[in-house]
Amino acid sequence: MKFFFVFMFRSIKNTARLFSKVHKRFIRMDHKTYGVAKNGVTMKIELSEKETQICNVLKGVSTFIANERPELPLIESRIAGGWVRDKLLGNECHDLDIAINDMMGYEFATYVNKYLESQGVPTKSIAKIESNPDKSKHLETATTKLFNQEVDFCNLRTEIYEEGSRIPTQITFGTPKEDAYRRDITINSLFYNVNTNSVEDFTEKGISDLIDGLIRTPLEPFETFRDDPLRVIRCIRFSSRFNFEMVPELCEAAKHAEIKNALINKISRERIGIEFDKMIRGPYPLLSLQLIYNLELYPVIMAPPDNIKRGTIGDPLLAVNAVGVVQWLYLNRHPNYTNFTLASDNERRTLILTASVLPYLNIVSEVKKKETPTVQLVLRDSIKTTNADMNTVAIIFRGLDSIQQLADKNRKEAVKRSELGMLIRDLGALWQTAVKIAIVKELLNAYSDMNWTNPNEISLDTGKEVCDKYNALIEQARHYGIMECYTWKHIVDGKRAAQVIGVKPGPVITELLKVQMAWQLEHPEGTKEECEQAIKTYWDNK
Repeated sequence: MKFFFVFMFRSIKNTARLFSKVHKRFIRMDHKTYGVAKNGVTMKIELSEKETQICNVLKGVSTFIANERPELPLIESRIAGGWVRDKLLGNECHDLDIAINDMMGYEFATYVNKYLESQGVPTKSIAKIESNPDKSKHLETATTKLFNQEVDFCNLRTEIYEEGSRIPTQITFGTPKEDAYRRDITINSLFYNVNTNSVEDFTEKGISDLIDGLIRTPLEPFETFRDDPLRVIRCIRFSSRFNFEMVPELCEAAKHAEIKNALINKISRERIGIEFDKMIRGPYPLLSLQLIYNLELYPVIMAPPDNIKRGTIGDPLLAVNAVGVVQWLYLNRHPNYTNFTLASDNERRTLILTASVLPYLNIVSEVKKKETPTVQLVLRDSIKTTNADMNTVAIIFRGLDSIQQLADKNRKEAVKRSELGMLIRDLGALWQTAVKIAIVKELLNAYSDMNWTNPNEISLDTGKEVCDKYNALIEQARHYGIMECYTWKHIVDGKRAAQVIGVKPGPVITELLKVQMAWQLEHPEGTKEECEQAIKTYWDNK
């Protein structure tokens, strides 16, 4: 036990000594700047204390390897890709991907631990993540933790593709320049050289594209997209994430029929779905839908099934305009309607997702001789969303007509408490989200000539009559105290209801429970005995 405490004391002391060395040597301001980015930020690399500690270790590892393996070229560490881009844009990034020259990532990670051990510092285990092309992991990666920060190590590489596959057929050690040019876009091709404390822009376009707000591929875009068509979708995502403009030659390549076919035939629907989900969760979802529409990719991403039985798919522009209304009314926080405030980030995503598939409203497919809302098949098969997403959108779509009818009725005369309450119970926790989508649908119909793709230029008084109507419906539910009546329990359960009318429990229970709840809603002060009598009267008069 005494030995254990001595060992732990020495380990903690050595760790603190290493931290102290790091702090004294590398907490510094690198005064080099790289221009002013499109977002107005002066671009520079400022390391946090933890990042400085990590860079100090990586430098030490380079020296350690040089002493251990003098036959090797100097092994340098470069922080790659998104971290460099985000740092220059003034954003935080916690994804540390370290690119290593002339050594596999796992081997380098083992040297990291050897170096730490030589300093008397405890080490963490190393996980080797094997290559998995289906998950866009084309090369093995080593993962460990440094100062409680997860760090990935991978070698610099160059890739060769064969026609018909987005998976590289040959991956070899590459130079930093080769590695930069194999990446998807120039702003993701930047390196931060840990040994020289400087940003490296081997494409000579990454820095200037951050300044000008441009999305471009390091190599000719048609060849880039033909090698890996998923990069078309990624270009859209990064364009909408940073509100950057895609260069004309990239847009032309993305619209090429061969690239569209490659997207359909070479890219898994899971990958497309992941990218689309990131778009609608991002800061500029409307821009994402605009780009998808302008590049003529909506039928590719939201591919329709071949078993449509009834209905005509709406124009893809409907999806763009629908998301435009969502942004105008909800994302921009319309000041006149507090009832339209978003409840959560999840509701924000649900609204955008539902608006994105509005062209599939009222379209019906046939699956195994049963009618199924086509939108569920699109969500399931085209972008591989979850069952929860499929059910959510289907519930919202199902309730739109009923919501509009009740809102119209309520405008003339207050709807009955039971009528509104039963609709709320039918839609459950989604009822207010469904109301928001009903507003979107009616605004699109009432203002079909409106350019909803530029919501910031639309007057706040637009659609006042429509918005007031639905706002009044929500207020009516609040007045009745039934905002959350979907959580209420029946004061007379199904078994007791069957006993009251003298029948055996069975399919009739569903009918009785609806009658019972409608009575319960209409008679908030009613007793159980009164409810039972109402059920009996209903059954006797049936």
